Amino acid sequence: MTAAAHRTSGNLGTGLDILETLASAHGGLGVSEVARRLGSDKGNVHRALQALVHRGYVDQDPRSKQYTVSARVLTLARSVLHGLDLVAVSRIEMQRLSYEVGESVHLATRTRAGGVYVAQVRQPGRVSVETEIGAQPVVHATATGKALFCLADAAELDRVLADPLPAYTATTRTTRAAFEAELDLTRTRGYALDDEELTPDVRCVAAPIFDIFGDVVASIGISGPANRFTHERLGELGIHVGVAANTITHHVGGRVPARFDAHPRSPLEVHK
Repeated sequence: MTAAAHRTSGNLGTGLDILETLASAHGGLGVSEVARRLGSDKGNVHRALQALVHRGYVDQDPRSKQYTVSARVLTLARSVLHGLDLVAVSRIEMQRLSYEVGESVHLATRTRAGGVYVAQVRQPGRVSVETEIGAQPVVHATATGKALFCLADAAELDRVLADPLPAYTATTRTTRAAFEAELDLTRTRGYALDDEELTPDVRCVAAPIFDIFGDVVASIGISGPANRFTHERLGELGIHVGVAANTITHHVGGRVPARFDAHPRSPLEVHK
């Protein structure tokens, strides 16, 4: 490799190291601190920072002279993430989860009007609950709907909830207060439950998938007959689903927001 090629490779590596250092910092950093953290020559770091400022990936405060990652990096990342096929990215994790728990797994994406089921992995030769691809989950009566809207504000809930909430079974939450209490539980334990709320003798567990901004974009869930999805087993299934959701979140470049518990607790602590 020629010296020029070495310099190009080195400059690119330095630039990426700088971006990662600034992105992980709490606040801005001066050139000396960036160089110290990287163990690099201050002059080289300064030249790389100026190039990143010129290209719009780094901002410099004119008073403090400290550097921060610019919004252009987030825009670039979001463009990349939008190009990812969520179903393709999720497929391996869905298959792993289905094999691990021995149940069928479904994936739903969030829409302005609610959500839509986009993929399913079935367990062959086993009685399971069919999830129709293209169907829309009932937001207030399914674990999928609760997972998709677990961080929704009042205006978002107004948009997707009927008034009054229709009852499908004896356990359907039919008041706004009861449904919002379910969302609180979902955030606390890290996964949502449907305890025969849409269909008698059917239970479901689901967890949200987040994008780069910590917004819910999808959910992964498992459904099955109540005689297999016992109350004693729901917590175990919820933890498996939560781990799968967090893994997919990582694969699509997302992040779990601080106000959402990424580590589901025992159902004995939070399950009704």
